[in-house]
Amino acid sequence: MNNLLLIFILVLAVTATISFIYAMWRGRRDEQKLISIIHGSPIPTFVLSRDHKIIYWNRALQALSNIKPSEILGTNQQWRAFYTTQRPCLADLILDDKTGQIAELYSGKWSKSKLLEDAYEVTEFYPDMGEKGNWFRITSAGLRDSGGNLFGAMETLEDITEQKVAQDELLQRTKLESLGIFADGVAKDFDSLLSAILRNVFMAKISATDEDKILEDGLAVAERAGLQAKDLAHRLTTFAKGVYPVRKLENMAPLLREIAENTFKGSIVTCNISIAENLWPCEVDAAQIRQVIENVLINAKEAMPDGGIVELIAENTITGTNIKSLGRGNYVRIIIKDHGKGIPPENLPRIFDPYFTTKKKKERGGIGLGLAISDSIIKYHNGLITVESIVNSGTTFSIYLAATVEPPPAGEPEAPYNNETQASETKCIT
Repeated sequence: MNNLLLIFILVLAVTATISFIYAMWRGRRDEQKLISIIHGSPIPTFVLSRDHKIIYWNRALQALSNIKPSEILGTNQQWRAFYTTQRPCLADLILDDKTGQIAELYSGKWSKSKLLEDAYEVTEFYPDMGEKGNWFRITSAGLRDSGGNLFGAMETLEDITEQKVAQDELLQRTKLESLGIFADGVAKDFDSLLSAILRNVFMAKISATDEDKILEDGLAVAERAGLQAKDLAHRLTTFAKGVYPVRKLENMAPLLREIAENTFKGSIVTCNISIAENLWPCEVDAAQIRQVIENVLINAKEAMPDGGIVELIAENTITGTNIKSLGRGNYVRIIIKDHGKGIPPENLPRIFDPYFTTKKKKERGGIGLGLAISDSIIKYHNGLITVESIVNSGTTFSIYLAATVEPPPAGEPEAPYNNETQASETKCIT
């Protein structure tokens, strides 16, 4: 009897031991699966324990932040991926039950999940991430055990920079199109009224006697003002409707050189011209493109009142994957770079807005329509104009025009199309 009881106890102990070992093995296997899922996810993710220590830091987040898991696991330095100084992340606020501070610490839009408890979403711009900063959609949620107790939190990041830029461009286009419709109607009415005024001014001029010098001078002033106003009405129409281009195939090299030479004639500013020897031709309205290049060159010249160097570069390029706003194809890229005072970051998004200008004097182009018209013209050429600027360093405009490239005869290699294309350099020092 005692032997049977002993055997039963031994069997029970072995069974319990085996069950415990199996449970441990099963738990470790499930944990390894969880680790594999987290590390294999293409979404940057980290997980914090209840005491804010990092327990998981996946490969996607390592690639984004350039911080290895070995450097940061077991620490509470998760902020290093986003900020230059220590501050709470969204997951930290959830762990400390301080979600009321989300609106205070995050300037972007935030919302509470309608599906999960202790889950929040924030759209935030991080200026220190990437070359020019990135927009991220951050999602964070608390982790609870079967008893409902909070034991950790996880946070994920989604790079939405391209989406954000596309949304901003669409919004800007929509605003400009609405404004363009209004401007077109005003310009037409304005032009009609000015035409009637100028006709009467002309009649008064030819009716005035030679002795009436005061009247003649006054009518001349009125006529000049009327003609300037008609030119403004024409600019408004150009901005509003784009004045659809009458295109023909143009060799861009001589056109660019002529524009630069005329713009910098008599100026203390030097223009360095670098144009690819085999620059592709473009189907353009030469008069309209001349207006665009002149506008940008004049802005570059005026940005350096004490003299300096403006660079004019024209090269062949193929794009479509790196610039989402352009279709894939062959383009001539015209780069105009000055080394002037630059454009403040807060003004850069408005640089193509009509009637936006930083100039104090109402000089040529100073009314704020030059770049708005240039953007409209390039848009109707199915091209793109972009701007980059650093305060006290300079401004760079890039203009993309669709190029016409004829295939080479059979057996001949194609012409190079990238920055390695040979270029001829000239200088305008006039």
